[in-house]
Amino acid sequence: MVITVAFFYLTDILPAKIENREVSIIISLGIGLLILVVDKRQDRHLNEIIEAQHEMTNEIHKMITEEIRLIKEMKRENNDRS
Repeated sequence: MVITVAFFYLTDILPAKIENREVSIIISLGIGLLILVVDKRQDRHLNEIIEAQHEMTNEIHKMITEEIRLIKEMKRENNDRS
């Protein structure tokens, strides 16, 4: 696309209306591709953040479960002593 635009711009073969439309279309396609690439990068970044949060939540859940188990064990020991 860029080569086509450069060719027509440098050779002045096409009328200005066609050239302007072609340039507008190419600019629009370029911006669309840029948005697509940025969106894909952002999507990957968000997935990494979500996975990290998920792992952290699992670790916190394991810690809380272990604390609850320890508390119940301590209560049993205290009740056995009484």
